[in-house]
Amino acid sequence: MDQSSGQPLVAETLARMDEGWSAFRRRVHALPSQLLEGRLGAGSWTRKQMLAHVSTWHERTVEALGILAETGEVPGEPEPTDAINARAARAAVGRTTGEVVFTLDDSYRLVHRAVARLTDDQLLAHDGWASAMIAGNTYGHYEEHLADLAG
Repeated sequence: MDQSSGQPLVAETLARMDEGWSAFRRRVHALPSQLLEGRLGAGSWTRKQMLAHVSTWHERTVEALGILAETGEVPGEPEPTDAINARAARAAVGRTTGEVVFTLDDSYRLVHRAVARLTDDQLLAHDGWASAMIAGNTYGHYEEHLADLAG
């Protein structure tokens, strides 16, 4: 429990996730489809590919938290980040912006549920591994990509 707020750590984590998600999701849903198809820079991802990338990291978080909850152990080393990101970007190419946004919204619901099922002890286990991973793949990740959603 966080001594400064008196709230359980899982509840605090969910509140931070929801706050970050709300701002990110508002920006996503405010952009017209043609802007989601636009590139973020010369030779880089489209916004749609970036959103698929965020969904992929939500999904990986759900998988990893499931392993932690079931075994009490941290999952093995994942494949290289660049390979994960490249696969997410490729998968977005053949999908509509609507499909990508729907998947993004659904993936948040699933990661939120996975975090809500954790105990404070699980969140803090292994030197706070789950807490750090959740921050990096949710609210910290949204903050990182918020500027990409500027119209």
